[in-house]
Amino acid sequence: MLTVYVPEARGLTATMPSVNEPFPAAAVWVDLYNPEDHEVARVQGALGIELPTREEMQEIEASSRLYVENGASYMTAVVLAQSESDHPQLAAVTFVLSATQLVTIRHSEPKPFKVFASRAQRQPLNSGQAVLHGLLEAIIDRAADILERVGAEMETLSRSVFAHSKARVGANRDFKDILENIGLTGDLNSRAAESLMSIGRVLAFLSAANGTGTGKPSKDLRQSVKIMWRDVQSLLDHANFLSDKITFLLSATLGMIGIEQSTIIKIFSVVAVIFLPPTLVASIYGMNFEIMPELSWPFGYPFALGLMIVSAILPFLYFKRKGWL
Repeated sequence: MLTVYVPEARGLTATMPSVNEPFPAAAVWVDLYNPEDHEVARVQGALGIELPTREEMQEIEASSRLYVENGASYMTAVVLAQSESDHPQLAAVTFVLSATQLVTIRHSEPKPFKVFASRAQRQPLNSGQAVLHGLLEAIIDRAADILERVGAEMETLSRSVFAHSKARVGANRDFKDILENIGLTGDLNSRAAESLMSIGRVLAFLSAANGTGTGKPSKDLRQSVKIMWRDVQSLLDHANFLSDKITFLLSATLGMIGIEQSTIIKIFSVVAVIFLPPTLVASIYGMNFEIMPELSWPFGYPFALGLMIVSAILPFLYFKRKGWL
């Protein structure tokens, strides 16, 4: 899908020019979402630039993601998509910045693009650089929101884990669900951190690419890049903190599972020891010998029962005094 944004007084206006319509020469942002071959060819012919293929966008070498060619800067970053689901994805997005226009190529629909496209209709943006900076700000803001949500989920999980330490043994403890939630939260945090690192590399490239054919940025735009760079670094520090907290919480959960299993095994062991003396008494008086004085004794049966009860109570009281129960 090809969407072209043309600047007007109130902001950017989105158009989807058909094949028969001329390509808008005043466009400052050309967005290619899951583009077809004829759409890519049309943009290349209209703007005189070469666009990378989907396979080239997936390459991880820095030289393949950040470079200058024919007066245009090519920058590929990974952006978090579907973060609200249980299967967040990192989608490659390529920004091609020329002197006056920005071309974005993507094969997914990250939320920052929707947010910025709606916001840009109310902002006077008259250059590709301004659009690029607005998009990067939206991506960083979205990453910050995701990390805030990760932090809130970690607080909830932390309370759930340590609340179990005060619960009685045998209570309903959803440690499996807690482990699954910790895994999902940790995966989301790591993907957000990876996205921020790629955005940080793009910002570093933008700072070093001044005067490479894309037009020298204004003072406000240079200041914007510096602010975004500091924001990315602070968010990465926060993501590292959350990663350490996730690791601690995972270890604590596994420890709680081990403690609960040990407690259950201890209870079974104590119960087995308590019933061992009564079993011994019952075994002795269950032997089939002809000469057993207690067999002819009128109080033999009550005596055996009382002996079994006393032999069970004494170990129980001993374990209770030792604090093993």
